[in-house]
Amino acid sequence: MKIPQRLKDFVSRRDVAKVLATVNSDGSPNVGPKASTQVFDDESLVYGEFVGKRHFENVQREQRISIAVMDWEKREGYRFVGQAEVHKSGPTYENVVARLPGPPRAVVRLLVERIDILSPKQAGETLPPE
Repeated sequence: MKIPQRLKDFVSRRDVAKVLATVNSDGSPNVGPKASTQVFDDESLVYGEFVGKRHFENVQREQRISIAVMDWEKREGYRFVGQAEVHKSGPTYENVVARLPGPPRAVVRLLVERIDILSPKQAGETLPPE
């Protein structure tokens, strides 16, 4: 799904919270911050995986993930849902590493399939494709 420019700008803001959701091996959810999340291209987001623990184990086992991006003060947010790709080397890895403060264990690219609105008046609605 193509990410609208206004959402690319939203994700690019440093003052918004970025939270990753993955699925643990027992089926329970795992949620945690991913401050390195950024726009990669028109159809994907990326983040640097620095810790390499549960989230990283989960994304290698189950590629379905979500990243929520929230502006708590303005009560505006979006959930990006799709399939993850793990890159430990190569062009995608090198492209993202050049924009991070240090080298991560891997770069995870989220190929966006759906964007859900998290803002109160439209919470739960899916953003229509442009």
